[in-house]
Amino acid sequence: MQSIARNICHFSVAHGRHFATTRALPRDAIKTGLVVGMFASHKLFSSEQMPQALQDKIVQEVQALDNKADAGSVQLVLSPDLTQHIAVVGLGSSESTANTTEIVRTAVANGIKQLKAKKVSDISIAPMPSAHAAGEAAALASFTFTAFKTQKKAEESPLTIASADVTAEWSAGRVYAEAQNYARELMATPANYMTPTIFAQRVRDEMASLANVTVNVHDEQWARRQRMGGLIAVAQGSDEPLRFVEIIYRGRPGDPVALALVGKGITFDTGGYSLKLGKNMDLMKGDMGGGATVVAAMRAIAQLQLPINVVATVPLCENMVSGRATKVSDVYTSRAGLTVEVMNTDAEGRIVLADALHYTVEAHQPRSIVDVATLTGAMVVALGELYTGVFTPSPTLWQHIDRAGATTDEPVWRMPLHDRWDAMLKSPIADLSNIGCKGEAGACTAAAFLRQFVDGPRLTPPAVMREQNNDESVPRWAHLDIAGPMEASTSEGYHHQGMSGRPTRLLI
Repeated sequence: MQSIARNICHFSVAHGRHFATTRALPRDAIKTGLVVGMFASHKLFSSEQMPQALQDKIVQEVQALDNKADAGSVQLVLSPDLTQHIAVVGLGSSESTANTTEIVRTAVANGIKQLKAKKVSDISIAPMPSAHAAGEAAALASFTFTAFKTQKKAEESPLTIASADVTAEWSAGRVYAEAQNYARELMATPANYMTPTIFAQRVRDEMASLANVTVNVHDEQWARRQRMGGLIAVAQGSDEPLRFVEIIYRGRPGDPVALALVGKGITFDTGGYSLKLGKNMDLMKGDMGGGATVVAAMRAIAQLQLPINVVATVPLCENMVSGRATKVSDVYTSRAGLTVEVMNTDAEGRIVLADALHYTVEAHQPRSIVDVATLTGAMVVALGELYTGVFTPSPTLWQHIDRAGATTDEPVWRMPLHDRWDAMLKSPIADLSNIGCKGEAGACTAAAFLRQFVDGPRLTPPAVMREQNNDESVPRWAHLDIAGPMEASTSEGYHHQGMSGRPTRLLI
């Protein structure tokens, strides 16, 4: 199972545990469960490792109900000795290998949810066609966020999920999914419990025990010394002090930095003086979703000890309204020395990312750099919550990202970069405007703005404007707009309604 970082660095069922008890239990007293996979042919996966009595019982009940074992379906049966709930999950056609990981991930997650509904507290997962995907499902399906639910918290019982056949791939899948759950938790936490200071401390605590990791947390004085006029311009409207988190992982000491990740870290976004509407403003506690996914990916990369050098930076602040807040038409000077006229204070994410990108390129000289941000509503309109929009001029980097999306089942879609987007960022009084001048192509002009701070300003458009889709200059750069995938509107399969933690697994 490979994703961005890995691309660039190029059952025995425990009989004693499950079947030793012979005395039947009342159904509401059964606390153990098993998830097994079945193909549309009614053949059980890894059936040779399962007691014959159990196989016969499962097949008879499935056939009696004319269950087709469609991909993702679930049927509950009882073990022959009536001591265990068994979730028989559909794997679809055994002849088809398409979407195997997504089928397994969804099917196992659905099985776990059905067993949880039966108040089962101890679940074992039988071997599946993809151990990695099964491991991911085990963690993703068990995610809950109840930190602020006093009554529900008191009633909760622990849920244990284990594999009946633990492998390296199962364990790696758990690491991937637990990273996504960590990002979910960070994004779902209310902003008063996830200020820039708290976020930075959470990162320090989370990374403290991991080998080959250095975490630097910088304050406003450091940002001023670094000439980060954009980050300071956004942060100055809030009473909460800004922070700048820098995570350095050395999986190949002595080698250059192969990959840098930069995540937007707006811990709450009111829109500033370009004030957002009240409806759905609660979602803006998750406007640091880019930063959350980047930090979570770094945790997993370090846990897996991948042989690659990776750096991550997260500029953290709030975007608030006050007498000190940046006003529409104010001009600031960015770290790159470019002056920027702020024509919309709700386009603040690109302002803080621009300084972070410029710093990361200059300080770490990565071969590739990927920024991740809940950046534009225009991307939500274009691709909805399923796809991450990807802007990159590099065919090579796009191939890495596209392959990572395919292997982790995190859909991505390449968006266009064009000389005309650069021309639309002109300001009559400064080097750049922070939004396009025509009120169109909002996601595209946001990406074009960011690129100005990666490989140099593009202030003079060419006489003949063309698409920018074949530039392999180093650092190769990509921008991931995750404004759509940041939230799951429904709970289905391994997706949990609310902040999604996506696309963490794609980045690992």
